[in-house]
Amino acid sequence: MSIDDRDKPSGPLVRRLIRTSRSGVLATVDGETDGSPYASFVLTACTMDASPLLLLSDLARHSRNIAADQRVSLIIGKLGLDALSQTRATLIGHIEASDDEEQKARFLRHHAGARSQMSFGDFRLYRLRLESVHFIAGFGRIETLDASDVILSSPDVNALAAAETDIVEHMNNDHAQAVHGYASELADRHGLGWSMTGIDPEGMDLARNDAESRVDFEATVDSPESARAELVRLAQLVRT
Repeated sequence: MSIDDRDKPSGPLVRRLIRTSRSGVLATVDGETDGSPYASFVLTACTMDASPLLLLSDLARHSRNIAADQRVSLIIGKLGLDALSQTRATLIGHIEASDDEEQKARFLRHHAGARSQMSFGDFRLYRLRLESVHFIAGFGRIETLDASDVILSSPDVNALAAAETDIVEHMNNDHAQAVHGYASELADRHGLGWSMTGIDPEGMDLARNDAESRVDFEATVDSPESARAELVRLAQLVRT
């Protein structure tokens, strides 16, 4: 957690952590033992309201566990030598399969390599219905949050979700220079090749090869029109 984040409410900080995480450790109730926790590494994305999304194989042990007991927890955060000093969260809830095409598109934009897996009959997308969060943001800041503190309850995201693919493709195909400016000037991520991979009410996701970044909006957007206005505003900010 940065110095600037110390006084921010924990809910938005957890939500941003969910939005920027691309992997995590999933714990399920193991049906092949006496019900002990079983942990496995998984790829993650999230919905517009920041509910986590996971792509799992029916053949995997965690999927067999989920079929019998949908209770799970998912830990997200930065892994590495200094991981214990980094902001992290354990997301607790129930997981269920999702056939939502917009959610599948969101997942694949963040994990293009999973496209072939998504086409297999034994892989399916799951959505984590969050119930609570155990949030650790450095020494002295450990909190348990309700899902309502984290999941974005407003604005209504349906219209923006329906338009997201078109917005992302339009920006990448017709406004690549603006996307480059978002990355270099607003996210301090330099170099060519950046593209937009997602947009939600709170910001946009950017990627280049194996690098990713995010630009937060000044205020939440609630429609394709307001998203366009914010993207135009940011492009003008970059030019100045």
